[in-house]
Amino acid sequence: MTTFRKSSGPLAKTTLTFKTDKKLRDAAKRRADEYGLPLTTVLNAKLAEFVRSDRFELSLTPRPEKLREWAQAVREYKAHPERFKTFGDVDELFADMGLS
Repeated sequence: MTTFRKSSGPLAKTTLTFKTDKKLRDAAKRRADEYGLPLTTVLNAKLAEFVRSDRFELSLTPRPEKLREWAQAVREYKAHPERFKTFGDVDELFADMGLS
């Protein structure tokens, strides 16, 4: 649920309400506090960056079990490259998939 409350004036403010996980909110507040910032300032900065850059970036850290799976796949590829197809570019991949 999102609600807005508008104010008037040259620097009009509004209130944005959204649902998030309580643990996430609490952790974000603690981190913002470590920097001496209100959580509202952090969120406003991220919203402004999103609007200004027209980009939404995520930094993801894979789970340890996924890292192990990927490491195993790399070992298998290095040991038996003949079992895997490789492509020089996306067009070759799409052609192989019948998508070109």
